[in-house]
Amino acid sequence: NITLTATNLTAARELGLNVSAISDAAVADAVRLAKAEAWAQENATAITERRAWIEANGTPLADLQVLKID
Repeated sequence: NITLTATNLTAARELGLNVSAISDAAVADAVRLAKAEAWAQENATAITERRAWIEANGTPLADLQVLKID
């Protein structure tokens, strides 16, 4: 269920906005963000270890890199 204030629903209707589509898009964005945050938390240790390894050892295959930005 979705609850909207009468004011917002009336304004949306007056403007010809598709409240269902807007709601679905907002929920999709919230789900995408929540999944990204959960993934980052689940993989935080691995990401930290990888960054530390790169800092200590350099980027893998850096000697084969065609475009070098210094």
